[in-house]
Order: sequence, then structure tokens, then C-alpha cells
Amino acid sequence: MSETAPPGDRRARLLCLLKDAPSEGTLRWIDALALQNDVEIVDLTKPGLSYAGLVERIFASERVISW
Repeated sequence: MSETAPPGDRRARLLCLLKDAPSEGTLRWIDALALQNDVEIVDLTKPGLSYAGLVERIFASERVISW
């Protein structure tokens, strides 16, 4: 039998996609989200980004936020 975490104890997997250089406000929001979630940040402006890798990260995440 598997145990379940108490409500509010589970951390969601969030993927934050950055379309531009992040503003100070964006970084504050991401920091706040990271307090209760597992956050991964992908900068779409960086060269060498794998489309297949990006799609894999999107489907592995529970929520995707585009900034």
C-alpha cells in the first residue's frame, strides 16, 4: 500500500519558459513559486536548445508557465 502526502505537502513540477530576458518582477514570481514547487527554468533565447528535449520537459511537468 502506498502512502499519500498530507494536503499541501506535495510539490508540483513547474516549467518556466523564458521568451525574453527575465525582468526583476518575473524573477521574483519564479522565486515565490519555487518556495512550494519544483521549478525548472528554460531560456528559449539560448542557442542549442533541443526541440525534442523541450517537448519532453513540457510533458514531464504538471504546469508550464511562459514568461
